[in-house]
Amino acid sequence: MRSETSGVELIGVTVREGREVELDRLDLSLQPGQSFAVVGTHSRGRSALLRVIAGLRRPSAGHVRVGGWNVFAHPDRVRRLIGFVPEEPGLADRLTPLEHLYLVASQRGLSRVDGRAASESMLELVDLSHLATAPVSALSRGQQRRLAMALALVHDPPIILLEDPFDGVDDLGRSEIASVLVELRSMAKTLLVATQSAADVTDVCEIVAPIENGRLIQLTRSDPRSFVWIEVISDVAAALRFLREQPRVVDIRHDGSFITFEGVATSEERSGFIEALVRGGIQLSGFGTTVTPAGGPGA
Repeated sequence: MRSETSGVELIGVTVREGREVELDRLDLSLQPGQSFAVVGTHSRGRSALLRVIAGLRRPSAGHVRVGGWNVFAHPDRVRRLIGFVPEEPGLADRLTPLEHLYLVASQRGLSRVDGRAASESMLELVDLSHLATAPVSALSRGQQRRLAMALALVHDPPIILLEDPFDGVDDLGRSEIASVLVELRSMAKTLLVATQSAADVTDVCEIVAPIENGRLIQLTRSDPRSFVWIEVISDVAAALRFLREQPRVVDIRHDGSFITFEGVATSEERSGFIEALVRGGIQLSGFGTTVTPAGGPGA
């Protein structure tokens, strides 16, 4: 009898849409209870990664396993292990959050009693109990995102996939969503978050991985040797010139639009340095820290 876990494994996964390669021989191993964020300005690669894991897109090549099960050979088993929060959850305006949750709980095979208990628990988790009987049309975008998270969690899956949960949400909504993600981490859920900005997940996820040209550049914030990474929207050469003029910045390396460097240690220093880059006319789509320098040439 196979023992199910909450791990995720992708080996050599390639996804193509016409001539465009969305994922390029991608490898990923996500351990049970780990929190992982995929960051990139182009949504196709991020979206393809989550949808392949959820079994909603079949890769052109490679293998995908969730909880030890082949995603496409055992879809029913994998479906029980995953809660998927899409970018657009497709909520019905006239239904209430409680009605949505009852419906999904029933679809997931929960009894009426268990479904009601789980629904009420999920509303409390995402702080929507006070809006349980309000129509969805009365909820803000951030509240609707939190309801979508509750729907994905109602059957208590160990793995949660979130597609751009912060997109279009105001600062208060972002803070509320981040609080839910922190709570899920405390519950030992395995999290995979796809987002445009590393700033949204820096305090939420253990690992942040920019994705470019269908490949992940895996990063972490736990090692004492810390590189700063930035992703430049345009004019990488200007960004490199700016960095080389800074006396404290050393070991500058770049790989495409990603640049890593050392010499900026504390979070306050990094924030000030990023502000200086932006004031210098360098447009950034993301930044963070890593223990692995970029693979390109040094300064």
